Amino acid sequence: MNHYTTQKNVQNDYQNWKLAQLILKEIANFLGSKAKFQHVKAGLENTLMNTLGDHQVHGVELFQKVDQHYLSSGFSYADISLDESESSSCLGIINTIIAEHSKEIKIPSEVGSSPDTLLIDDFKLKRNQYIDKAYHFVKSKTDDVTATNAILRSALRYGSIYAETRHIGPPQKVYDLFYKWGIRNEGFASPFNARLLGKPKAQFYSLFEDTDEIFGSGGSFFNLNHPENPGHWCLDPPFTSELMTKVDSILASWLETYKDLSFLLIIPESHAPSNVPDESVTLKKDLHYYEGLEGVLKPLPVNVCIHRYGNIEGFSSDAIEEGYSK
Repeated sequence: MNHYTTQKNVQNDYQNWKLAQLILKEIANFLGSKAKFQHVKAGLENTLMNTLGDHQVHGVELFQKVDQHYLSSGFSYADISLDESESSSCLGIINTIIAEHSKEIKIPSEVGSSPDTLLIDDFKLKRNQYIDKAYHFVKSKTDDVTATNAILRSALRYGSIYAETRHIGPPQKVYDLFYKWGIRNEGFASPFNARLLGKPKAQFYSLFEDTDEIFGSGGSFFNLNHPENPGHWCLDPPFTSELMTKVDSILASWLETYKDLSFLLIIPESHAPSNVPDESVTLKKDLHYYEGLEGVLKPLPVNVCIHRYGNIEGFSSDAIEEGYSK
């Protein structure tokens, strides 16, 4: 295990991650038998995702933007119904933990790197093909110290919003097809699942520009006023109605303004897009597979549609269905 000095910005994100874990633990304890721990975690993730759709902040500031509407809506996606009293109590837990625990968290002075793991104190990140791809992308331009700190900082940031599901995505072989067909922009990704990371003339976009820019991220899709990088787009937003509706609105404007661009929109079949696609491919629950952070194919939990807007030379529904199969 190699040890390096923890950079200041990594220390800040470690503190936010610790606070987020305390918040999760206390809200899970409060809800008790009403919901399983993993469901509470998913509820908080969706809560924060929707909050981020309206407020481009992070850490303590993000939690302070959460209100009862974000909570009740976010938890509903995890099949947890919060009444007004429960959502109010959850807000109280968030504010109490921030007020009482922010200054007592011990900040580690070192980060560690081994062939199998990257770590900072009790936060451990198991290395795999996607983490190593991001690590070597940074290392090729800097050094081991910078790469280790950069990976941990970004992982802590996503961990602080419980965003495990943001590291899944289409199988790499499917995205290789997309790239072959002219897709050069990946609208919703992280450094740990960006299928276009490192590909020539390609750009991915992610939630946090400050942590992810070092990996080549263009920042949040929602902060773009217009398409900046040439080439077609694939948009795979979080599966909440609030965020998918925002994407529908932006897509409508771009389709009208940028006639030479084409788009793929990946959303659950249950969400009817407001823009009528030129073609749709439906991937079936339990029959087709997504690729997780660890690089393992897992069955889709819901039916998913890939909607095509505009002409994409070479596009093949059969090839996509085959790519999503084992």
